[in-house]
Amino acid sequence: PINKESGWRRLNVLFTRAKHRVIIVSSLKPADISLTGRSSRGVKALKDYLSYAQTGKITDVGVKTSGDIESPFEEAVFNALKSRGYSLDLQVGVGAYRIDMAIRDPEDPYKYLMAIECDGASYHSSYSARSRDRLRQQVLEGLGWNVYRIWSTDWFRDPNSELSKLEEEIKRLKIST
Repeated sequence: PINKESGWRRLNVLFTRAKHRVIIVSSLKPADISLTGRSSRGVKALKDYLSYAQTGKITDVGVKTSGDIESPFEEAVFNALKSRGYSLDLQVGVGAYRIDMAIRDPEDPYKYLMAIECDGASYHSSYSARSRDRLRQQVLEGLGWNVYRIWSTDWFRDPNSELSKLEEEIKRLKIST
């Protein structure tokens, strides 16, 4: 039934109606479920839920992207990463709480490998240094994001060096996942 158009609703009821706890017994792992462009919403929901049950982290639920570049600095970073073959989404998030750009996991295009924060427009519009530096990163990491920050002054001084540091972090994350 989860393959049918409203199959995801059955899963929603199953996942959300427990009063005390949910116990999952399954030999099926999230990695065992292959998603394609034709996969039903129910199959994707099952994979996401099993992933959450296994890791305790929510992946891409309710995430929206606007695709807008907010500054020449972000555009330079985006173009440099795109030219190196990375798949990226811009302004990932919901409402006013967005990540400047996120690199998609090459092993699973439904997940992100890393969030990249630039000190662009959203950074400068934050209420205080504490909210834009420490608290924002803590919240994102608590949601399971790997956060990498690029400072515009460092980028404009030596973009190749900053790009090399970023690629080292990307390689480290690929190995650890």
